[in-house]
Amino acid sequence: MTRFNLFISYDLVNPGQNYHELIERIKGLGSYYHAQQSLWYVNTEFAPEFVHQHLMQVMDRNDKLMVVNATNAIMYPAPPDHVEAINRVWLEMA
Repeated sequence: MTRFNLFISYDLVNPGQNYHELIERIKGLGSYYHAQQSLWYVNTEFAPEFVHQHLMQVMDRNDKLMVVNATNAIMYPAPPDHVEAINRVWLEMA
């Protein structure tokens, strides 16, 4: 089974800002690490295109969403605690 290493970033703009449902959908995609306020790393079986559409269903038209497929990416330099946390999730599914 193909797995994807995705970074998901969003900006929820007034009005609306449906954080709860968006975050629940992100958590439901697979193993995850919440790196920053609106930046998540997710290891998932779902393709980036599906993830983008799935998350946009609970977002407003003026919100912004980026889904980056980092399956073969290298992260350097980065804070060691972020690297360790992401590696735990990344390698969990290897």
